[in-house]
Amino acid sequence: MKDINPMNAVALFLVVGKLRPGPTWALVGWSFAWFLVMSILQISLQPAPPMPGVDPGPAMAVYMAGTGLMMLIGLVSWAVPFAAWMRLLTTGEGGGAVPFRLGREEMWALIVILALFATFGVATGIVAAMMMVLASFNQAFALLGILVVPAVAIAGAYAGIRLTPAAALSAMTHRFAVSQAWHAMKGKVGAAFVAWIVIVVASAVGMLALTVAGMIVPALSMQQAMIEWAMGGEKPGLVAILPFSVLSLIVNLPVALMGYSTSAYFALAVSGRDDAWTQAIASVEAEADAEAE
Repeated sequence: MKDINPMNAVALFLVVGKLRPGPTWALVGWSFAWFLVMSILQISLQPAPPMPGVDPGPAMAVYMAGTGLMMLIGLVSWAVPFAAWMRLLTTGEGGGAVPFRLGREEMWALIVILALFATFGVATGIVAAMMMVLASFNQAFALLGILVVPAVAIAGAYAGIRLTPAAALSAMTHRFAVSQAWHAMKGKVGAAFVAWIVIVVASAVGMLALTVAGMIVPALSMQQAMIEWAMGGEKPGLVAILPFSVLSLIVNLPVALMGYSTSAYFALAVSGRDDAWTQAIASVEAEADAEAE
C-alpha cells in the first residue's frame, strides 16, 4: 500500500468485503442495528431548549446536562462500531458472533477521539476568549474575527485531515499513536483531503436524498415532529422515529463506511505493514485497477 489512492481509501470496505464477505456483511448488519438503536435513543432523549416563561436557570442546566449526555451517547455510538470496523479492515478478523465489545481497540479509539476533541475545543475556546477580550478594549479588534474565524477553521480542518489515521492507528497498535500519525502523514495530506472531499460530497447527496424523500413522504421526515416537540414539549413516539431512522441509515451507513475505510486505509499505509493482509488488499486493488483500464 505504498501508492496512496484516495478512491481506494474510501472504497476499502468493498475490497475487504470481497476478501471477507461473511464477516463484512455480518458487521454491516450489526452496525445497522446498533446505529438504529442509538438513533432512536438519541432522538428520544434529545433535550428540548428552555421555553419562554420558564425559569432559565434550572431549565438551562437541565438542557445543558441533556446535551452533554447526547454528546456522550453519540461518541460511544460511534466508537463501538468504529473499533469493530478497524479490527476487520486492518486485520481481516470479524470479531466473532458479536463483533461489538469494549476492549482495547474501543478504549484506544475513545481515548484518542476524546483527546483530539478536548484539544480542538480548548484551542477554539482560547481563541474565542482572546477575541472577546480584545473586542472589549476596542471594537476594531472585532473585525479581526472576519479573518480569525476562517483561519481557525482552516487550521482545524488541516489538523483533522492530517490526523486521519490517528484513531485507527491507535486502535490497531493499542497505544496513543497521534504523534506517529501526524508525522507519518507528511506528504499524504493531499490524498487524504481528496478522500474526505469524496465523503463530504457523498454525505451532501445523502442529505439531499433524505430531504427529497421527506418532502415526497412526510412520514419519512422528522421535521414536523421536531417542531411540534419544541413547541409543545411532547416527544415524538417510535412510530415517527423509526421510519426516519431506517431511511437515514440506509442513506448514511455507506457514507460512514467510507469514513471508516479512509481512516483504516491511511492507518495501514503509514504503519509500514507488509504482511499477508496488506498484500491481499493490494492484490484486489490491482485487479480492480486493471479491470478499470
